[in-house]
Amino acid sequence: MINSYEYSELIANKLIRIIQSNNKLKMKKKLGVYWQLGSEVNTRPAIAALSEYGIKISILSSDTNNFKFRKWMPDQTIQKNKLGYKIEGPIMRSPNIIVCPILCFDKDCNRLGRGGGHYDRILKAYPNSIKIGLAYSQQLTEKVYTEKHDIVMDAILTEKEVYFSQNNLSGLDQ
Repeated sequence: MINSYEYSELIANKLIRIIQSNNKLKMKKKLGVYWQLGSEVNTRPAIAALSEYGIKISILSSDTNNFKFRKWMPDQTIQKNKLGYKIEGPIMRSPNIIVCPILCFDKDCNRLGRGGGHYDRILKAYPNSIKIGLAYSQQLTEKVYTEKHDIVMDAILTEKEVYFSQNNLSGLDQ
């Protein structure tokens, strides 16, 4: 039986392959990503590998109600807090690709997060960024009911499948 770490590895490999095989994404050199919290897909394998490919990595850092992508370096101290993680360092002003955690999702790339609308506000602040969600296949649900502030992902990657938004304006290869 495969465990969540092995699923995370499979999902990380899909993220790496999509970025490396898509000409548009290959040119995007700034990635904003989350640091795993609880049962979310572990992003560490993808972070390490994409860093090796020359992608500039930033981790979403929270300080009170203030969220910013801060540049990540190997062996950097990351501190857990009430809203996620805090990382010190320079701010990455405009990530080209943003990778989001997902609580559940549907085949149309609608996502439900942990609540509070934190990622929706972040995604709205970077409208030109390509939005990719990471999830386990068992998090797929028939329909996620959205509100007008909810932002649709361009793609959602699971260990089994890649889902692309019908409104995929980012030019991701299907």
